[in-house]
Amino acid sequence: MNISVVGLGKLGLCTAACFAAAGHVVYCYDHDGCIRDEVTAGRCPIAETGLPELLKIARPSLHVVDTYDACVVRSDATLIIVPTPSETDGRFSNASVIRVLEGLSPSLKAKTDFHIVAIVSTVMPGSSEQVFRPLLEQHTGKRCGFDFGLAYNPEFIALGTVIRDFLNPDMVLIGASDERTSQLLQKLYRSTVESKPIIAAMSLVNAEITKISLNCFITMKISFSNALGALCEKVPGADVDSITLALGADRRVGERCLKNGLGFGGPCFPRDNLAFQSFSKEFGDRALLAEAIEEINLRIPGRLQRCIETHLSPPARVALLGVSYKPGTHVIEESQSLLLAKSLLASGYQVGISDPKALDSAGRALEGLADSFVNPYDCVRGADAIILMTDWEEYRSIDWRRVATAAAPGALVLDSWRIARKNDMSSFNYFPLGVGPQTRI
Repeated sequence: MNISVVGLGKLGLCTAACFAAAGHVVYCYDHDGCIRDEVTAGRCPIAETGLPELLKIARPSLHVVDTYDACVVRSDATLIIVPTPSETDGRFSNASVIRVLEGLSPSLKAKTDFHIVAIVSTVMPGSSEQVFRPLLEQHTGKRCGFDFGLAYNPEFIALGTVIRDFLNPDMVLIGASDERTSQLLQKLYRSTVESKPIIAAMSLVNAEITKISLNCFITMKISFSNALGALCEKVPGADVDSITLALGADRRVGERCLKNGLGFGGPCFPRDNLAFQSFSKEFGDRALLAEAIEEINLRIPGRLQRCIETHLSPPARVALLGVSYKPGTHVIEESQSLLLAKSLLASGYQVGISDPKALDSAGRALEGLADSFVNPYDCVRGADAIILMTDWEEYRSIDWRRVATAAAPGALVLDSWRIARKNDMSSFNYFPLGVGPQTRI
């Protein structure tokens, strides 16, 4: 199938490469000429696991174009994957999607063949039927569902594992204006993905609601496990990992996303939760569960700081190991570690940070007020407290005897993920989060 992809960001370029590597002819466009030039030259402008290698495989079928017209004329379907930033009320902005639709409309009007326009960007429920469909019909003079197809086809991926997640989905979500559009997109995905996912085909508005409600459900599991962990810390003998392991064994619950740690961050989950709340208010309702999920998540940095303040006063030195919002990415958006660093600095603590990928961006976000170290052993030197934040694999193999010689005697260690529990922590004042007093090492 010939397809076109508009928007070559973190998801767009990966999507284009996956389709091209599977043998589809892909025409891709981005308004940023520098990105187009990089891809044309065979270089990878996006930091994502496996993408440089995949682009080499995809290159014979991947073509960069300079106009919207080329996208429509040369393909059977156009996938729109552009940013939809959050407004002040939590709703997603459709401005970028609308600009693309307006740019595609003249070519769509002139085209005689049936063409699919698929929105992949996350949008507010109702956007496709109330905004996108009327816009396209007005600008083209054509009927949606008869002369062209409209689809809402969001992805469920995570930064750092975009390609793996795209090729091995549990479910492919397709909201479509008509059966022809739905069937063509189902065929496209079945011929591309490596797993055998459930194809959830439905109406446009149901797909839009499914997207944000699924992400909210995932954050509910995350926040539940974190609230449970906070409770376990107060109960003698309690251990959150033993409890969540048992909970996850029940198929009605499931083990995924039920890991007590630092909550959720990044560019998707926090804003999807706010958007769900805003969507509920639009219809005179309150998303009480979503509100509670957000509150639990926002409490986590304060909970960690209170633990630090119980043992140490400013200007004690605190070393934060990990500042990206999760392992495998350089992204610091809504990072719990970054929020904690800002709060500690504002309270007068000295802060050192270390991270395998996010050090530069985190240093800028902290305006140079924190000391940055590539090597974690340099970061912990002289530290009165060491906080294991992001669950990087590198931190699971830390030599704690070496840390003990570098840090202040009896340094406080807060272990957010309980990854040091099997080590000899007798040289430290060790606190694994989610573990009751008698269970601590």
